Amino acid sequence: MNLAPQPVLATPTPSPLPTVSIHPGSAPLPPGSVLPTEAQCAASVLRSYFEPRPANAIPNSRVPTAQQLAGLTHWGPATGQSPRADTLRQQITGNFTGTTDEILQWVACKWGFDPDIVRAQAVDESYWRQLAAGDYTNNRSLCPPGTWDGTGCYQSYGILQIKYSVFPSTWPMSHYDTAFSAEFMYGEIRACFEGWDTYLQGTGYHAGDLWGCIGRWYSGGWYDGGAVWYINKVKSILAAKTWLQPDFAGA
Repeated sequence: MNLAPQPVLATPTPSPLPTVSIHPGSAPLPPGSVLPTEAQCAASVLRSYFEPRPANAIPNSRVPTAQQLAGLTHWGPATGQSPRADTLRQQITGNFTGTTDEILQWVACKWGFDPDIVRAQAVDESYWRQLAAGDYTNNRSLCPPGTWDGTGCYQSYGILQIKYSVFPSTWPMSHYDTAFSAEFMYGEIRACFEGWDTYLQGTGYHAGDLWGCIGRWYSGGWYDGGAVWYINKVKSILAAKTWLQPDFAGA
């Protein structure tokens, strides 16, 4: 019998997830890029106790069900998009929980954009309030289920204000699930950025123009008056980094 000491075999260390390079000030990942995985983006999030919106705690902890995700309208010719856009729609899961800022980081990483731009747009749309509602209407046909108050309702909900009359299949996740709400909207931005918004043909629209796509989210048009006004608002918030100002948490 060989009683000599035997070498101790080291337990293999799992390889860390590859890092992703989407940080404040980064250029967006160009059209046609392979986007980071959800796991890579979760690993890249800078975790902290920064939470200017404690009221978001419940929606920040919610994720959609498989049934809700299966009910999302397909992106393609019926929605004014290339059929290729549906490859992005199929990647939407809302499968992340954390603070409001952590969720915005994850969304920015997942779709290949600068997190500060996502933060700035969320300031403009809702001041980072997931339960925010806007676009009051007296037309009952435009109201999400259960929101008619006898005289009207709000049409737009969530941290980035998804309008029910435009995206009815996102209800009620658009209102109650922060990660879903933010990433659905930025999935739309990514489809535009890829050049897949076919309804904009003939307007000068082209792939790779993030600010044009941000303006399109607001107005539906390509650098029309409303889009330019909105772009300038978001750029001003971005320059001021409003979410880091002392009065943001109390606003």
